[in-house]
Amino acid sequence: MKFLSRIFRRKSCGVCGKKPVKPSYYYNDKDEKIPVCYKCVEYAERRAYQKA
Repeated sequence: MKFLSRIFRRKSCGVCGKKPVKPSYYYNDKDEKIPVCYKCVEYAERRAYQKA
């Protein structure tokens, strides 16, 4: 079941929570790969998220 939820989960920006436009992927503090929209990339880099 975890496999199916991983495939069909809703993708949203890890910073603003909206649907990511031109997403870049970063690893957050918990080492989870999260999409970040192009507007929030600068903020994600300030938060020291690692580029995936």
